[in-house]
Amino acid sequence: MSYESLAASAARSAEIELEVVERVQQSRNVVSLTLRPTDPTGFVPFRAGQHLAFRLGLPQRSVATYTISSSPRDRGRYRISVKHEPQGQGGSDYFHSKAQVGTRLRALAPRGSFVLAEDNRPVILLSGGIGITPALSMLHELAQGAPRPVYFIHACSDASEHNFQQEVAGIARGRPWIRILTAYAAGSADDLAHGNCQHLGILDRDMLRGWLPLDDYRVYMCGPGGFMDAMRAALTGLGLADSDIRQESFGSPLPANSAQVRPTAEQSGVEVRFGRTGLDSTWNGAANLLEFAEAQGLSPDFSCRAGVCGSCQCGLLNGEVEYDEEPLDPLPPGQILLCCSRPKGPIELDL
Repeated sequence: MSYESLAASAARSAEIELEVVERVQQSRNVVSLTLRPTDPTGFVPFRAGQHLAFRLGLPQRSVATYTISSSPRDRGRYRISVKHEPQGQGGSDYFHSKAQVGTRLRALAPRGSFVLAEDNRPVILLSGGIGITPALSMLHELAQGAPRPVYFIHACSDASEHNFQQEVAGIARGRPWIRILTAYAAGSADDLAHGNCQHLGILDRDMLRGWLPLDDYRVYMCGPGGFMDAMRAALTGLGLADSDIRQESFGSPLPANSAQVRPTAEQSGVEVRFGRTGLDSTWNGAANLLEFAEAQGLSPDFSCRAGVCGSCQCGLLNGEVEYDEEPLDPLPPGQILLCCSRPKGPIELDL
């Protein structure tokens, strides 16, 4: 079995206990935590772009997901970098106010399909704000591979919010095929003069056109929803194929047309059996199986509710489901995502 298959298999089933071994304040609003399994044999390898889902006991969600920002070659440890979101419903307040060196946490093993394609095409890593975390891990991975054009493009407010500046520069040093391009929305002429950034103002199509030579790029993008919408429009406006642009979008809504509930299961009143608990229920036309399970008093794992993070992956023991939108990558046989699927007929779930 390949490394990827082994890692994916472990990620589907493993839950690991992690201990904070280092805490670094990257900037005013971002803290990085380095985590090691309390059992050294419990380390599960990860691919750049994947995330950890933590069980923090939050009332708003059963797990809180954070992308791993360290290199996949850093075996035995994971680093997450968390922006403080005072009004957020995830775990940012917990990680900023309570997680210290020595704190122990439980997490599902690394998972996620936002990973680099296994080819040698030129790459654009495009990030906004804290969206730098998967891009940074991907940059580490690309730096260790065969040389190819890599454009690491990052947008942030100013130097005070420019996280990982020295780490990124260190990766690119001695690798002329990696270009680092940074835009400060509220920077100064001094920032340009000192090389902290290469552009003042927001990123737009004209700036990208000036930075990027024509090429057959793959694009990996992460940042706020509005940023990604604008960048996707800019890139496709420059002639890049929409299918070559991948993005990390925890918490983003599903496309509008995917929320339409097909009437087949609702009209037939099909049976949904929860095999582990022995509960039998009749499908009521809920938006998806996650909401239906919650309405029956069950508490499946979930985080993004958008078919992206994989936290709600569940065993399908019998029957078939249909998706609002097919998962980005095929799921293992007998597995489904609850948050974006509905029964096509009678089904039995491993819940």
